[in-house]
Amino acid sequence: MRRLITTSLVLLLASGCASTADGAAEPAAPTAQTAEPATPTPQTSGPASAPPSEPPRLGAEEAAVRYLEIVRPYNEALEELETAINTGQPVDVQREHATATLAALRAEMKVLRGARWPAKVERHALSLADAGKQAVPSWEAATIAATSEDMVTAVLAALEHDDQAAADAIRRLLSLDQYDESDYSS
Repeated sequence: MRRLITTSLVLLLASGCASTADGAAEPAAPTAQTAEPATPTPQTSGPASAPPSEPPRLGAEEAAVRYLEIVRPYNEALEELETAINTGQPVDVQREHATATLAALRAEMKVLRGARWPAKVERHALSLADAGKQAVPSWEAATIAATSEDMVTAVLAALEHDDQAAADAIRRLLSLDQYDESDYSS
C-alpha cells in the first residue's frame, strides 16, 4: 500500500506542477512614532496626490524569463519533498520540506498576481495563483503531518488543485519548453 501511495505521488509530481497561493503574512501594524513628524513640504503645482502609474506589461521575452524565475523555488521545493517521501526520510524531515514548499507556493502566488503579464498570459497566471490558493489548506496539513501516510495524503490533496492547464498555456504562450522534472531535481 505504501508503495502504491508513493508511486501515485511520483506520478502526480512528475506531471510538473507549477502553481501557488496567497497567504503571505500581513505586515505588522505601524508603531507609534516618538520623533516629531516632519513638516510637510508645500506643493508647487498639480493635484494634491497623483495616482501611482501602473508599470508597463512585461514583454513576451521578459515574461518568459520572469515566469521561470517565479516557479523555480516551488518546483525545486516540491522535488525535494518528493525525494524525502520516496526515500523514506523521517516525517519531521518531510514536514520541513512541506513547509518550504508551502512558503515557496505563497511567494509564487504573490508574485504571479503582482506581475504585469502580457495580456494573453495574464488570465492563466491569475488562474495558477488561484489554484495555489486552493491548495494552501492541504499544504498546511502537510506541514503538520504526523506520519508519512498523512504526508502523502495531504500532498496528493494539494496536488488535486494543480492547474496544469494554466501552466501549460503560459509555457506555450511564452514559447517555453514543456515542464521537465529533471530541471528542478538536485
